[in-house]
Amino acid sequence: MRASVCLLVLAMACGDDDGGSDAGFDAGLDAGSDTGAEADAGVDVGGDVSAGAFELTTPAFADGAPVPLVHRCGPPLIPDETGMNVSPELAWTAGPPATMSYAVVVRDESAGGLVHWVIYDIPASLRGLPEQVPAAYMPLAVDGARQAEIQESEYFGYFGPCSGGRGNTYVWTLHALPVATLADATRDTTEDAIASMVEAMSIASAAFSGTY
Repeated sequence: MRASVCLLVLAMACGDDDGGSDAGFDAGLDAGSDTGAEADAGVDVGGDVSAGAFELTTPAFADGAPVPLVHRCGPPLIPDETGMNVSPELAWTAGPPATMSYAVVVRDESAGGLVHWVIYDIPASLRGLPEQVPAAYMPLAVDGARQAEIQESEYFGYFGPCSGGRGNTYVWTLHALPVATLADATRDTTEDAIASMVEAMSIASAAFSGTY
């Protein structure tokens, strides 16, 4: 774990009647690598790709329902919030036959599509992600995957819904990609740039939403 403490500057919806704009905030971070206990890795199913519908689900909450406290932002990231910043467990069906990897992008659609998480280079053999993917550029819980840095903070990983209960809509989107790795994405590439790469080359997508 790095010993340095970083300053995270992210945007939160301010709750205006027109949907609000992003209000900056400062949050001290322990800019570490893998933190906490490692969760079990996603399920490796291998074999032929299903011809069924491409779907993304979570057992954590129903589509469109409020995001549980454990999956929202909170200390030490955001001292004034009470969440635990734990990424929810995800499960999906197989993508199209051309799928070579998966990526997940989480956006706050009520705050102009503000990116809260990008995890990519997920092996095509996996059919889900465990709960609490560690905050690290290369999380050990998902072999081969990488995560984008959030707002140049040295924090790589999931940043939970953080709109103070204003009813913002957050969308988790799974993308099937025709490449095994994003060759142009590096540790220094911004989360917005990586999210744009993913969305531009996506050959199929599936999504669910939650509110906070």
